[in-house]
Amino acid sequence: MKVALPPVYLPLVTFVTFVFMNDQAFHILEFDQLRALVRRGAQTSMGRARVDALAPLDSMEELQKALAASAECVQLRKRGATWSFSELREPAGALARLRVEGASLESITILELARLCEQAMSARAAIMAEREESPVLADIVASLPRELNSITARVANKILPSGDLDDRASPELARIRHEITKLRSSITRSLENLMRRAEEAVQDELVTIRNDRFVIPVKADHRGHIKGVAHGFSSSGATAFVEPLETIDANNELQSLRETEEREIYRILFALTEELRLQLAGIEMAAEAIDELDFINAKAVFHQNFNCVTPEVSAVAQT
Repeated sequence: MKVALPPVYLPLVTFVTFVFMNDQAFHILEFDQLRALVRRGAQTSMGRARVDALAPLDSMEELQKALAASAECVQLRKRGATWSFSELREPAGALARLRVEGASLESITILELARLCEQAMSARAAIMAEREESPVLADIVASLPRELNSITARVANKILPSGDLDDRASPELARIRHEITKLRSSITRSLENLMRRAEEAVQDELVTIRNDRFVIPVKADHRGHIKGVAHGFSSSGATAFVEPLETIDANNELQSLRETEEREIYRILFALTEELRLQLAGIEMAAEAIDELDFINAKAVFHQNFNCVTPEVSAVAQT
């Protein structure tokens, strides 16, 4: 069916409305309720913001392109060629920091940008496989650089899903962490042996940590039995947490290794940040593509949920 649209009429999704609509007209036509229904299909904050800003179009070309994109997305969904943008956070803050030369991103932020790239490229693959039937959607993702795939792989090889760096993030980090593990075990064994020798002075045979140093719990009235540095007391005051003299050097060495580890972690994160910065334009394109695709997909979900029909429109009245 051809829907005749005189120049003063414009559509919103599948609705026809006036150009000079005011807030009262939107309220009467329950556009907020419409937006709320469409919004349910959005997976990201970017997509939801686009739905919230949904308004009449004033260009026949834009209208036809929007309808074509929605129709293509509906057909892709019917063929099972879908994509997911779940768990993506708003990237504006991360991108703003990435634009600052010399700034280093935290591991979680790097992981989020890598996930954004991964999901954008996954959507690209799904759409480009159907590009002949989905030319409008293909145009949105076709220019995404393939280098984004390598970024995703490199980040995945260095940063765990928790945000911690993998031991294999660099040979130096692996070496440092191996040394830390060995030294921790050595300190723990020394303290356990000491507690067994001074059983009457120990509150509990439990090695613990205070001020990032390994200590043992000593009865307050037996502090003189174990020479060392007190790092505090229990809330009752009955227990002193003592770092014995014989493990002070080892604890110092452990602190030094931890500081070395932190420096190596910073070096790795800075290097990854620089790699991301080199691909900043591509990452921004990925964010824009996800913004657009999530918005289009939300309309496609609405289309399917309510068995909508894509209208054919014409700028010239048909008789």
